[in-house]
Amino acid sequence: MKFVYLLITTVLLYSNAFGQNNSFLIQGKADKRFEGKKLYLDYQQNGNSITDSTVIKNGKFTFKGQADEPNYARMVLDTEGVGKLKAQYTGDRLYFFIGNETYKFNITESLKKATISGSSLHEDFLEYINFIGGDFMDIIDQANSAFAAVPLDAPDKEQQYAAIKQKYDQILEKRNDQQLIFATQNPNSIFSIGALVEVANRRGTKPVESAFYNLSKELQNTINGKELAARIYADKNIIVGSIAPNFSQPDTQGNMIQLSDFKGKFVLLDFWASWCAPCRAENPNLKKAYNIYKPKGLEIFAISLDDKNSKAAWIKAIQDDGLPWIHAADLKGWRNEAAVLYGVKGVPQNYLIDPTGKIVAINIRGEELHKVLAEHIK
Repeated sequence: MKFVYLLITTVLLYSNAFGQNNSFLIQGKADKRFEGKKLYLDYQQNGNSITDSTVIKNGKFTFKGQADEPNYARMVLDTEGVGKLKAQYTGDRLYFFIGNETYKFNITESLKKATISGSSLHEDFLEYINFIGGDFMDIIDQANSAFAAVPLDAPDKEQQYAAIKQKYDQILEKRNDQQLIFATQNPNSIFSIGALVEVANRRGTKPVESAFYNLSKELQNTINGKELAARIYADKNIIVGSIAPNFSQPDTQGNMIQLSDFKGKFVLLDFWASWCAPCRAENPNLKKAYNIYKPKGLEIFAISLDDKNSKAAWIKAIQDDGLPWIHAADLKGWRNEAAVLYGVKGVPQNYLIDPTGKIVAINIRGEELHKVLAEHIK
């Protein structure tokens, strides 16, 4: 059993002020036992995921880059030579905040316990984390360790799992309370927008709405601020009975497809991604429904949350799963403009839209999909 909370984005934004520099520099030192080991750095630039890597040489390493807005970054030390895909889950990891500043890293015992100096942003982050009760990923790692410590043959295994989950749910709930307090008391701190995003991920947007609109206009206009505003709007306005907002996206050949192109038909607007296991598991059910209701006027308009790095995987998933409907994506990942417009915070997510453009059902899957389609499409 895993204690994993999926975030709408892998990156959250924080800082007390936007940096004046236009680039960042990480200068690191590492113990000699890490000589020749590879380091990976993940961060955001202009809303896109950036991955960089370097090798520790002569006890030193360097990263350079740009962060248009301060954001939650991850560094991974691959001590076993297993590669990034495995090391990012099982290796030595460190989460921190990156802005256009100079950082000095010192790795002695492990990357996770490395010291970071020289960055006012990082100092502010530590104060914020102390106020709210800890870093999210550190809490998740602690919870996963607690789950892993339960013997698989323990007669009360399920009870132990339940107790651990309850404990860490309470920790995260208390942390959300503190994040709301912080955001309310600090309307000019960019930590506040990240705090509200995390609260909205667990509790929905209603509890954060007043605090969000109390933030400075600068914070509301950050990337995360605009996305949270879209989620608040969507939760209140993109509901059953409302008219589905129009948008356009390029299909697999680059041709622009508009949602309004399907007016006069029932259309299932389906948000998914090639890497989304529940999405892929639902595809056979979607195919079954499509084959039945396509002759009766149903179309499926599938919007992928794949990004530029996974375009090939998106195309392959369409082919491998044999999906005959219309596919499109702007290849911006979680920041897909249609997904942001609809306030999508997880996939799969879908909307059944009638011939007049009105939303008649939301998030219908499995047997419910067939039941709802039968009610609306005769």
